[in-house]
Amino acid sequence: MLLGTDLATSPRRILAVDDDPTVQDILRFFLGDAYEVRLATTGAAAILTLRREKIDLVVLDHRLPDRTGLEILPDLKSICPHLPVVMLTGYGSEWICAAAFKLGVADYLQKPVNALDLVGTVQRILTSGSEGGSHLHDTPDLKSNHPAPPPIPIQMAMELIQQRYWLPLSLSTLARQVGMSRYRLSHRFHELLGITCRDYLLRLRVERAKALLAANQLSITEVAQSVGFGDLPRFDKIFKRYTGSTPSEYRSSVLSRSKAKNVGIRMEADSRVVFSNPSLLGVTTQPCWKDGEGQADT
Repeated sequence: MLLGTDLATSPRRILAVDDDPTVQDILRFFLGDAYEVRLATTGAAAILTLRREKIDLVVLDHRLPDRTGLEILPDLKSICPHLPVVMLTGYGSEWICAAAFKLGVADYLQKPVNALDLVGTVQRILTSGSEGGSHLHDTPDLKSNHPAPPPIPIQMAMELIQQRYWLPLSLSTLARQVGMSRYRLSHRFHELLGITCRDYLLRLRVERAKALLAANQLSITEVAQSVGFGDLPRFDKIFKRYTGSTPSEYRSSVLSRSKAKNVGIRMEADSRVVFSNPSLLGVTTQPCWKDGEGQADT
C-alpha cells in the first residue's frame, strides 16, 4: 500500500537509479516542471522507493554499488510488472543490451548519455502511456514529442556544461572547444533550446545545489562552492531567482517535509502493531457472548 499518497492527485514520478547524480540533474532540469524526479543511489533504495511510492518510469544504471541493473530489474518488475524501465550503462556490450530487453526494458542507452537522447526517450515513453500527452508541460528545450537532436557542436556545449558546471566556464571557452564563434554558439544555442548558455549553466548549478541541500551533509557555503558559486550572496540571489526561496528556506522546507513523511509512516506502522495486538488497547479477546448465547438456532 502507498503510504500517505493520494493517487488521484499525486504527480507523475520518474525514479533515477544511479550513484552519479548527473542523470537526476538532467531529468530535473528538462522535465522538472512536468514530473517529480526521485533519486536512488543503490538497488536496495530503488526497491524500497518503488514499494512506498507510485513511480511512472525508472531510469536504471547497470553498474550500482550493491547490485547490477540486470539483477535489480526482475525485482522491480515483480513489484510493478508494467513499469517502463530505461537501462543505462557505461560498460556497453551486446549481451547486456540483449539481456536487458529480454527482461523487459523499454529502451537502452549507453553512458555518457546525451542529455537530449535521455530526455527524448523518457518523454516518448511517458507520452505514449498518457492520454494525448496531458501530463506534459511545455518546456523550452523540448517543443515536440520527438525533438530532432541539435547539431553536434551544441550537443558538445551542453555536455561540457554538464561535466564542468562547477568550474568558471565562459562563453569564449565553450565556443573554442566546440569550434564555433562566441556569437554563433550563443545564437544557435538560444535558437535551438530557448535559453542562453549562461541560463543553462545556472539552472544546472541550482538543480545540483537543491540535491546537495536536501542531503543535508554540507553547509550552505560548502554547497555554494561545490556548484561553482564562490560568492554566497550571489548564490542566494541566483537560487531564489530560480526556486522562489533562499537556500536556507529550501533546505528547511525539504527537511520539514521529510520529517513529516517519516512521522506519518511511523504512525501508520504503529497503528498496525496496535490493531494487530488488541491487548495493547486494553481490549480483551474474549468472545462477546457465553456459550449457547447469540448463536443461530439450529
